[in-house]
Amino acid sequence: MPRHKKKSLLTRKKISKRKPTMIGIPADSEWKSLAQFGSFLVDDEEGNQHKFNLNETAFILPHGLLPDQKYHPTAYWIGRIKEIRARNPEDVWALVQWFWSPHEVATVIKSFDVSSCGQYERIYSDYHDYVSTASFCDHATVKSYDERSLDQEPFDDDHFFRRYDLEYRARRILPNVSKSACICGVSYNPDRDQVMHFCPRPTCCLAFHQECLLMYKQHESNTAARARRLLECWPDTDKKLSVETLIRRGKGSGYSMSDPLKEFPEELLQTAQQQIVKGVQAGGVVGNVKSVVAARRLIYKTLIEGSILPVDWMSQVDVDTVVHLQDKGFPVYLCPECRSAI
Repeated sequence: MPRHKKKSLLTRKKISKRKPTMIGIPADSEWKSLAQFGSFLVDDEEGNQHKFNLNETAFILPHGLLPDQKYHPTAYWIGRIKEIRARNPEDVWALVQWFWSPHEVATVIKSFDVSSCGQYERIYSDYHDYVSTASFCDHATVKSYDERSLDQEPFDDDHFFRRYDLEYRARRILPNVSKSACICGVSYNPDRDQVMHFCPRPTCCLAFHQECLLMYKQHESNTAARARRLLECWPDTDKKLSVETLIRRGKGSGYSMSDPLKEFPEELLQTAQQQIVKGVQAGGVVGNVKSVVAARRLIYKTLIEGSILPVDWMSQVDVDTVVHLQDKGFPVYLCPECRSAI
């Protein structure tokens, strides 16, 4: 999958070294009495002003880090601005809802497996703090990542993302991590796992380590009609329907039984017949899930309705998200749940 270069997450000038007033962090009782605002400004060392608004996400300088030094983006705290209040123009505070690092979560939930998280992964907590606006460094973006979604938008490997929420008082992670784990019981780590095979069937929507599929013998050595079998793992039905069955059920289409797919563009077919994968060697964090699913849906819909492929089909399918695996002679991997080809 092609990767696009992007600017550093910390592109603005460093924030000035002004320190918060010695009055200190507001107490809850004082906070309620302070004037509210919809935004605040922070000056950098060159006097340029940067505006932060309510409900925006920001990088925040942790205790012990110097404001005039540049650090890796993962060294900063990340929080969402929920309220802004001030004692005076020089003493402005924000109520921040935190994105926790996996290691921070592990300090309160001992069973949380840090090794299954990526370095850019954060967990959105319901924990809040009052933070001086002097500590704000830059705007941040944390992408939502739903591992089981067929429509997950891809994002670059060096983007911050979140899969889970933390209920701090209940010491609970949602959704349940085990619900999306491989058959080995270990969750997907986008920094570590080389190839994950994804099953798009409605009752599955799960990904499995390639090595686990081999270890647990979830594969077949018979590779005949491999591309067709992958295509026929339809994302909108759990039924194992062949292309020919769809044509027979269709509303009077003109597709040939002898070569039912010849009317479809080669680029669309190549995309639909890919393995759905993600991982270090398989298209990055999100992989090719959305594109392959979209291609299969178009073919399925066209055949079952006996209709014509939309003229603008390329606007629905990113045919450039081809994942080139070292797949010479690879077996037909099978979903452990539904036994479909994946």
